[in-house]
Amino acid sequence: MRAVTLCLGLAALGLPGIMEAVDRAGKEISRTVDLSAGGRVSVDTYKGSIRVSGWDKGQVEIRARIEPDSGWFGTHEAEVEETEVRIDSSPDSVRIKSEYGRPRPALFSWRVLPLVHYEIRMPRAARLDIKDYKSKTEVTGLQNEAQIETYKGSVAVEGLKGGLQLETYKGSARVRFDGLESRSRFETYKGEIEVTLPDNQGFELETDLGRRAGLVSDFDLKTRERRHGRGGRHFSEAVNGGGPKLSLKSHKGDFRLRRG
Repeated sequence: MRAVTLCLGLAALGLPGIMEAVDRAGKEISRTVDLSAGGRVSVDTYKGSIRVSGWDKGQVEIRARIEPDSGWFGTHEAEVEETEVRIDSSPDSVRIKSEYGRPRPALFSWRVLPLVHYEIRMPRAARLDIKDYKSKTEVTGLQNEAQIETYKGSVAVEGLKGGLQLETYKGSARVRFDGLESRSRFETYKGEIEVTLPDNQGFELETDLGRRAGLVSDFDLKTRERRHGRGGRHFSEAVNGGGPKLSLKSHKGDFRLRRG
């Protein structure tokens, strides 16, 4: 395992493979590392954006731009200097994390963290894990399983063939499967999630919906809902002959199942 912390000090040393450019508006970081086709990429960040796409190379290309965010008292360039992108890599795993420097003393604890914008290309067959607070996330062209956790960010996934575990508190998500090949689970407290599946996709639908949660489906659902405590709804049904399990869980969010 080798750990690489991308910062100005490393760039000044002229280490190979590390690029960082700084201007008044922020700083940019670039790094490429090797990864096996069935490896895993994980991203841990707070706010900004994450764009991930699949390609046929056995490498992960990471580009990041750190920009100041605006607050009540203007922009906060100093936070950019304190923020770094840490990359830990091995042949089977690449971990990417936004590190925001040391917390302020209690008297000066109020902070406006910068925006970190990621552009990542990774092997199509590798797995992806994202842990986020409120970023805008876009994922395209992956063929293995993925896991995304966000508090109130937005998520758009296109062309997925593996399973997806997605959890959000009150964000929004739009997911289009090219084929559902393994179990998928979607959970939101009060967000909105839209899932599009091929017309003839078979799956086992399982729901756990609170009294104020909603479900609209383009697929013909015949099973009667079974209500449980405080008006909640739970049912399980084989759609198009059944297949991988698709679980939906929410307290008062909304789901939409679409054909496409």
